[in-house]
Amino acid sequence: MEAEPTISGIRSIFRELRNEARLRWWDTVSQKLSQWYRRWSDTYEIDSLPELELRRPALHRWLALRSSHGDFDWYHRKFNHEDAKLDCSCGRRKSPEHLALCHKTQRSFRHWPKRPPTPPTDRTEAVAYLRSLDPKQFVELLELTSFYSRVCTR
Repeated sequence: MEAEPTISGIRSIFRELRNEARLRWWDTVSQKLSQWYRRWSDTYEIDSLPELELRRPALHRWLALRSSHGDFDWYHRKFNHEDAKLDCSCGRRKSPEHLALCHKTQRSFRHWPKRPPTPPTDRTEAVAYLRSLDPKQFVELLELTSFYSRVCTR
């Protein structure tokens, strides 16, 4: 009795067939090209985005911050989420940039090696600072401040 093929196995076979087809195509096409183009080869590597290496909770926060779609005051009011918690524990409304503006978070900035020269004071500065962080730095900031686990919980 033969086992049924798995989705993963089908994907692997597809990748192999696709690569073989691409190589065959390149062999026929490259004969018509000049020497300069032929040295390019058909193989190329695409690096994965560093954001996609984040763990799911951190990726969720990263995407919510970038898109403004998440556990934020205006978002809950727009969709009439009656049971949503609209305020941070500091008393201010939840917003994408609040991570950098919350006075409870700013206390942790002195321990943060990648802190801005002066803590952000308005929305524009906060957004600019948060966008300047790479994914790894963003995760480090979340861990240092415990912002979503202790300060600004759901």
